[in-house]
Amino acid sequence: MSGLLDQALKDPKKKDKDLAKAFGYGAPFGQRYRSWLHKCGMIEKVGLPMTLTPMGEVIRKHDPKFESLTTQWFLHHELVTDPERSEAWHFFALEFLPEHKEFTKDDLLNGLTEKLRWHSEMHFGPGSKLNKTILRKMIEVYTEDPGLGQLGLVEAKGDHFVRKSPKKQGPWKTPEALAEAYAG
Repeated sequence: MSGLLDQALKDPKKKDKDLAKAFGYGAPFGQRYRSWLHKCGMIEKVGLPMTLTPMGEVIRKHDPKFESLTTQWFLHHELVTDPERSEAWHFFALEFLPEHKEFTKDDLLNGLTEKLRWHSEMHFGPGSKLNKTILRKMIEVYTEDPGLGQLGLVEAKGDHFVRKSPKKQGPWKTPEALAEAYAG
């Protein structure tokens, strides 16, 4: 996400295909990552040109590569806080995890199906490919370091996953409070 954001801020006139080209992908890559930047509170809207939120400006100044735990906690909080912006992620972090100390992929897949199927039985009902994609992404993001794995919220243990209780940071309500977190 940080690389695409960097490209977009250097040249606000770049379209998705041009943003994605630097990473060896096509326009859908740029569109998806703009969406993630919005869901994670970094940009104001999904469209182009990209405009940083006030919190996004603080992060860009202090951690342009999104590597620090402070940044990762911010991205996590923003991703899961608003069920309108990212319903499945909100469900995972704030409904599913508190109820499951341990879980399997099937447990999470069943939970996602029950939560999302009202939108469209075809897209989110049993056997949905979309739910499997969401499941795969959630597991990757919360267990691997390139995502939010450094937060230590979920740990893979063989064929199941364990919810952890790491020391949390944030959420920050103002850009000043976020900047202070980087300074401290």
